[in-house]
Amino acid sequence: MHSYVLKLVEKLSKELGYKVKGLGEYSATISYGDVELALHVDGVGTKTLVLQRLGKLRVAGWDCVAMNVNDVACSGAKPIALVDYIAMPKPDEEVFKSVVEGIVDAARYSRVAVLGGETAILPDLALGVDVVCTVLAVKLHSFANRASESDTVVGVESWGLHANGYSLVRKILESRGIEYTATVKSTNLAHELAKPTAIYSNLVLEAIEKNIVKSAAHITGGAYTKIRRVLPNDADIVLEPPEPPEIFKLVMELGNVPIEEMYKVFNMGIGLVVTTNSADEFIELSKKHGFKAHIIGRVVKGSGKIIVKTFNGKTLVY
Repeated sequence: MHSYVLKLVEKLSKELGYKVKGLGEYSATISYGDVELALHVDGVGTKTLVLQRLGKLRVAGWDCVAMNVNDVACSGAKPIALVDYIAMPKPDEEVFKSVVEGIVDAARYSRVAVLGGETAILPDLALGVDVVCTVLAVKLHSFANRASESDTVVGVESWGLHANGYSLVRKILESRGIEYTATVKSTNLAHELAKPTAIYSNLVLEAIEKNIVKSAAHITGGAYTKIRRVLPNDADIVLEPPEPPEIFKLVMELGNVPIEEMYKVFNMGIGLVVTTNSADEFIELSKKHGFKAHIIGRVVKGSGKIIVKTFNGKTLVY
C-alpha cells in the first residue's frame, strides 16, 4: 500500500512540475521559489478513547501537535504554523475547549502559530473524539538525516507510551476487565495512560543547528523499525536500550505480548533516537531541554538491519 501511494504522488509531482523531495521519509518537502516547505499531518488515534474516559482530553490536543512537530524536526524543518481538525459524535463545548487548550499549550511550547481549524459533528461516523493536526514547516538546514558507519547512537527517554499502541493496550485491559483507573502491581494506569507525548522538536532543531547529529528518528507507530528510514543500505544499527519503565513490562505481561511485538509497537522508554559523533555534547543539550539521554548503540557495516538487544536478553532483527 505504501509503495502504491508513493508511485501515485511521485507521478503527480512530475506531471505538475513541482520539485518534491523526501517522499516516504519523516516529512517530504516542496520547493516554492527559494523556500523549501514541509507539510505534515498526524493524529492521536485511539488514545483519545482512553483520554475521554479519564477526562484528560487536553492531552489529546497536546499529543496532536507533538506527533507532527517531532516528525518535521527530524527532517531538519522548523514547524511554524498548524491547523487542526476535531471530529465528535455530538456537540460538546467542554470537550472542544479541552482539546483546543491542549493544542495551544503544545503550540506555545514548540513555537508554532495556530492558524485555524475545523470542528466536525459526525453522529453516524465518529464514535469518539478524533483529533488531527497539520503542520507547516520550513526547511532551514541541508540536513540529510542519514546515519553513517561508526556513528554513536543516543536515545532520549520518552514520557511513557506517547500516542502509539493504544489499540493493543485497550484490547488487553478490556479483555481482562481492568479499568483504566485501576492500579495494577503498583502501576497507576490512569496516570500512565494519560501521559502526554514528549515534544523533542526544539531539542532536535538546536542539535541540527549546532551540527552535532547526523540523523534523528522519532519513535512512533512501527517503533524501532522506524529507524530504518535514516539507515543507509550498507549499514546496520545495533541497539541496547535501557530497561523500559514498568508500564511497558506490565502491558507485555498482562497481554502475553511477544517481545518482538513490543519493540515493533511501543517506544519502550525511548522516544527519540539520534546518531552522532558528539554523543556527550548531545546528551548535555538534551539535559538543557529537560530530557534524559543515553548512549544506546552504534552504527556498523551491514545491510540495512535494525538489531535490538532487549532488556530480557533476546536479540531482535528488523
